[in-house]
Amino acid sequence: MAVTLKQIANIVGVDVSVVSRVLNDKTENYHFTEERIKQIRTTAREQGYIPNTYAQAVKTGKFGCVALLLSSHGDRSYLPNLLLDSIHKELEKNAKHLLLTKLPDANGEDFSKIPTILKTLMADGLIVDYTHHVSSGMESRIENFILPKVWINTKRKFDCVYPNNLNAGMKAANKLIKSGHKNIAYVTDVSYQISKYGEHYSMPDRYNGYAAQMENAGLKIRKYDGEGKVIPKNKLIDYFVNILSKPDRPTAMILYWSSLVPALLNAARKLKINIPDDLSIITFAGCISKHAGLSINAMIEPEKQMGIESVKMLIRKITDPDKLLKSIPLAFSYYDTGSCAKLLIAD
Repeated sequence: MAVTLKQIANIVGVDVSVVSRVLNDKTENYHFTEERIKQIRTTAREQGYIPNTYAQAVKTGKFGCVALLLSSHGDRSYLPNLLLDSIHKELEKNAKHLLLTKLPDANGEDFSKIPTILKTLMADGLIVDYTHHVSSGMESRIENFILPKVWINTKRKFDCVYPNNLNAGMKAANKLIKSGHKNIAYVTDVSYQISKYGEHYSMPDRYNGYAAQMENAGLKIRKYDGEGKVIPKNKLIDYFVNILSKPDRPTAMILYWSSLVPALLNAARKLKINIPDDLSIITFAGCISKHAGLSINAMIEPEKQMGIESVKMLIRKITDPDKLLKSIPLAFSYYDTGSCAKLLIAD
């Protein structure tokens, strides 16, 4: 038979209300000693106490759970380990656990099962991890669902936490301009096929940030986008060789994503172009690239902060579901590996 709060109270020698407050992390307004709190928790653990979450849900109307809503299609949600870990840890701080939920949207536009799945979620709120690969039909079904929700890694006016790609593009360009570079090129994700739902907001925002900074400095904007064509991955080295072989080649390049780095470095090596003396490079990257030994200066996405801030915002939404909360743009960090050089003479 499961041990009860009353039994724990009898063992410790306190009132059952004291045990309840300690085990439910509601001690902040009471003068319980650390020794007493530790004694109660240790006794509960030793006696095999398991909270009756069903009874708590019936009593409070809350499940103590947040659902992270993902797509069953691999390209429609972005969930690096650091983002997932920060969401989980921040929820733990708020005495909530995490439920991962995938919607069956990988094949076609049949959304008939989605309302049922959402209705059966035993959760107090949603963190929606859909980026740009979401149709208007899917988006409206999620948006109109009754649970409080916060979107991540997509740019919305309210109830959203997202990386500030526009500002990061400006910062990347500004670092190169301050180092004396004038011939700075921006390379889009030329090997990526844009989906029928359009491009992720980071694609125009990073470029627009670069372009705005170049224009403010009175410098020529140079954009390499494959001339509208998708460059196969096995042709990327040739693509960069062609760019770097021209007399007016850039002295510095900003890359949309770190997946372009190996091809660019191989092209530079073929042409005996030294990094950073002959060519400075800044790329955008995720935290995993940094920890895996990325050798190029990078604007690192704020994955940890996105997880933390999304939980904080959702807790506020759960408290006041009808209130629209202004979206939070998050700054990138700059990772310096020495791949950018100062130009002593104007290029």
